[in-house]
Amino acid sequence: MELELRHLRIVCRVSDTGSVSKAAAALGVSQPSLTAQLHRIEEAIGGPLFERGPYGVMATPLGRHVLGRARAMLADMDDLLGSSRRYTDAPRTLRLGSLRTVMFGAWLARLEDVLPEREFSTQVDVSCATLTDLLAADVLDVAMIGRCDDDHAPPCPPGVREQTMVHPEPVALALPLNHPLASRTDITLADLAGDVWICPPAGKEDGDLASLRDACERLGFTPQFRYYNLDGTEIEQLIAAGRGISLCAPTVRDIPGSVIRPLVGQPISWRRVLRYRPENITQAELDLIHRAFIDTYRTTIAENAELRPWWSEHPDSHPTIIAP
Repeated sequence: MELELRHLRIVCRVSDTGSVSKAAAALGVSQPSLTAQLHRIEEAIGGPLFERGPYGVMATPLGRHVLGRARAMLADMDDLLGSSRRYTDAPRTLRLGSLRTVMFGAWLARLEDVLPEREFSTQVDVSCATLTDLLAADVLDVAMIGRCDDDHAPPCPPGVREQTMVHPEPVALALPLNHPLASRTDITLADLAGDVWICPPAGKEDGDLASLRDACERLGFTPQFRYYNLDGTEIEQLIAAGRGISLCAPTVRDIPGSVIRPLVGQPISWRRVLRYRPENITQAELDLIHRAFIDTYRTTIAENAELRPWWSEHPDSHPTIIAP
């Protein structure tokens, strides 16, 4: 079998997710099909690329070598395709990226209404670092990213700009129904020193864990992290089963078997931004995308957060929405 670029993307996706099943879901194929493809790729290269580790699959020494070369080759190819589009006169599809969110479908529907002359291709990921890499490689034109503070978030690469839509976005807590603090609405980060934290969904590290760790260590304790390389459904199931707690956005829907509570004092907050390549999108289009997002965001807050009894009593937990 001759290796093709699509095979290199498979190897990179397995590495990024730490799981063949999650890579298969991200690529839209079945796990048995992807496993068979991976075996053929390893046969073509001459050895195993991954082995099982304590938190999912890990690259072997051969795998690390292949990944380093593969990422460089894919970045070069993406740059070639992206830069070549500038020399064509055909109407271009707007390549939209987004952090995985309950709002994405409603936001995209608004975008298709306000930008009817544009067609959209979409890529959704759990990691703002991955989306930033795709922008840097000119694979995406614009992406909605929810990121942590500047000290820990992936910086904007050269040629990519950022426009803030929501800041600050105070984080909330997802707790099991039987958690000792589940009935309280005055929970501080220090109150959670003995808890187990469930890690964010599997994907390239984007600074969220480091941000949480620093916030906890400023209060005198080191958080206990457990359960890596999970998807959103698995995280919700573990919270409901009482195995740990997690940060969540104020837009989150109610989780069966869990409660959503405010985190007092805003020790951690996120911001929602658009990162974009200015040569591929006009400011007028960017502002329409921005407006469509914050309209969707307000609706989602009204449908979820505003229905929680504690919401009106905790204005410090409300996000600040910024118009374009």
